[in-house]
Amino acid sequence: MKWLNIFLGLTAFQAHQHFTFAQNLVGDSPKTMSNEIRTINKNNIVIGIQYGHFGIFPMAKTNDNTTNLKISDYHKMLNLATEYYPFEEIAAQFSIGLMLIPKEQTIDSIIFTPGSGPGGIQAKGSGKGGAVLPVTFGIKKTFLKGGARPYVSLLSGFTYIKVGTGSGSGSIYGVEENVDYQSAFIFCYQLGTGIQLKTGKSVRFDVGINFYGSPRIIPSIGGINYYQGFYVFGGMNFILNPKK
Repeated sequence: MKWLNIFLGLTAFQAHQHFTFAQNLVGDSPKTMSNEIRTINKNNIVIGIQYGHFGIFPMAKTNDNTTNLKISDYHKMLNLATEYYPFEEIAAQFSIGLMLIPKEQTIDSIIFTPGSGPGGIQAKGSGKGGAVLPVTFGIKKTFLKGGARPYVSLLSGFTYIKVGTGSGSGSIYGVEENVDYQSAFIFCYQLGTGIQLKTGKSVRFDVGINFYGSPRIIPSIGGINYYQGFYVFGGMNFILNPKK
């Protein structure tokens, strides 16, 4: 009888220990999962690549254009961004955009004077090209906790614009060129909104729209008085230090 009581006592003690362990495990699990959800972004370093359509607002254009180049005619823009999350829902963001105006060279006219030989061939041509580089720094605020996270951003910085246009004429004996370069370095600001879709530990899809603004550009450049427009883009973000 004594040994039976001892056996029953040990069995009850072990059952109590297993129950306590299971209770603690179940009780801590939601907390652990909650912590993982809350810290999915914190301390992350992110590199983003975006590509999309840029459009100048009609009110930013000018009819007083001294060149044959209009920045508003070009719309393809590439953007690179880096982000650091000191907090779960707030990131510091640095962004560099590039809208390239490819070089274009055309022959406007060819004139030949009969009987003058090769030297009687006169050609006139023109060309243009340039680039627009917005560089901004600011903050980004995300919302929600799941794989889909809407966000808003506020950045400011500068935009560097450089365009070149020119004309020339000549023959086999020589060419005369007249090339005009214009550039502007202006303050700009950027407001953005979009949504990030996380597809794994280190990759997110990113779609959104940014609005750019600036003070008046004096003198105007490339057919615009202001660097004001919208940028609709899609891209991918790569987390360099994802949570394990």
